[in-house]
Amino acid sequence: MNNYLEIPMIIDNATSSPIIVTEHDNVTMKCQARGRPMPYISWFRRYRDGKDLHHQIRLENQILANNTDGLYHLINVSRHQNGHYECRASNGVNDHVVSKDIELRVLCK
Repeated sequence: MNNYLEIPMIIDNATSSPIIVTEHDNVTMKCQARGRPMPYISWFRRYRDGKDLHHQIRLENQILANNTDGLYHLINVSRHQNGHYECRASNGVNDHVVSKDIELRVLCK
């Protein structure tokens, strides 16, 4: 049995960006990574100025989802969820973290 370690690496073909959906649709964003041990994928919402659409200061590094399958589901999407999301993969090897930006564009009906 091999006990070697491998830093995480994003497999870039999981979800292409931008994702374009119509308001009230469901969407699943996928971020795949490999490494040893298997990386955890954390999802974050990115804001341009550090504030959300209602001008509330967002929590820094607020995790939306954290799993190993890399999936982030949004149900009944609203126009307020429009924007950039970031998936980060880490597995504890050398504290190495890799990330990918995915833009979600929500078209109003």
